[in-house]
Amino acid sequence: MPVYNLASKFAGKMEKQWLHDSFVKPYTNGDLEFSGVDTVQVYVPTTVPLNDYQREGTARYGDPKEIIPNVHRYQMKQDKSYTGTIDLGNSRSRTIGAATGEWVKNQNSEVVIPFEDRYALNVYAQNGKIAELASSASLTKDTAIAELEKARAAFVNGRVPVEKRVVWATSAFTGLVAESKQFTEIEKLTVPAVRKGEIGQCKTFRVIEVPDDLMPAGCHFICAHKSALVQADKITELKVNTSPQGISGTLIEARNLFDAFVIGSLAKGVYALVGNGTKQACSVTIATHQATVTAAGAKEIYYTLDGSDPRFSQSRQIVATGGKVTTTTGQTIRVVAYGAADKFTSDIAEDTDEG
Repeated sequence: MPVYNLASKFAGKMEKQWLHDSFVKPYTNGDLEFSGVDTVQVYVPTTVPLNDYQREGTARYGDPKEIIPNVHRYQMKQDKSYTGTIDLGNSRSRTIGAATGEWVKNQNSEVVIPFEDRYALNVYAQNGKIAELASSASLTKDTAIAELEKARAAFVNGRVPVEKRVVWATSAFTGLVAESKQFTEIEKLTVPAVRKGEIGQCKTFRVIEVPDDLMPAGCHFICAHKSALVQADKITELKVNTSPQGISGTLIEARNLFDAFVIGSLAKGVYALVGNGTKQACSVTIATHQATVTAAGAKEIYYTLDGSDPRFSQSRQIVATGGKVTTTTGQTIRVVAYGAADKFTSDIAEDTDEG
């Protein structure tokens, strides 16, 4: 019963297919290396205050602070598989390898890549800056451009580089901004390569029109800088069994480990616009060294006490709505709440124990 693992043979071709057929992967960062592992830890340096130099005394440079890096942990958790058969009668005119390659390519294009794009866009929308529309009124050409300008301003204030900015948007939103004089059609741009869905540029962002079924429900657009995003894949298995029991033909089995991440230290380079009333509420207040967390209806609530970002920090802890966390004088609690399926992530709420 010969079984051939063709993962290495097809890996290069699949990578090219992902870059060609994906709306997302060409605009993500490939610097995190997951080869041989499914988890990567990134150490993010902390900063210390800038002091006035003192020409007298024993602490002329200021009070030394211990530099303890924040640790962000990224683990690929999406472990998916698929299987299919090719009957001998349907593959007689082609080699098994050719038939397998054709089927796998179609499976990737029609099923796997759209699934990963949908998953990645949801992750990105949930883990950057989330701006909520002030009202439920429909967007117009002018208000759409105004919202994209807010994203551009947020990137300027976050010192996000101008190069390699992108905005994924629904067809309705791209239809509005395409009417603006500030939108430049792709035919008029000098760009190194045109990727799938790219239609032009506006407000420093390369505009990618995405099918509505790939965008998170209630999300109008996601702006990002390439360096802030990861979409990692590991083709772990692609097996062809040429003599499977009970089948006159071949059995194909594939398994793929993947995930998508926002790099915590670069999260200022991700900005999503969502509908009015679609963001999870979250608050925290401290009284007599007890922090009370409130996030009604939240699916998960995380907090930190060391100043790190609770969306990404390895030191984060889970808490329930209405839960109490003990704090000490001078300590700051930071809390984030992930909403149910119809809600986007809350802003980070925080409070400091004043003693």
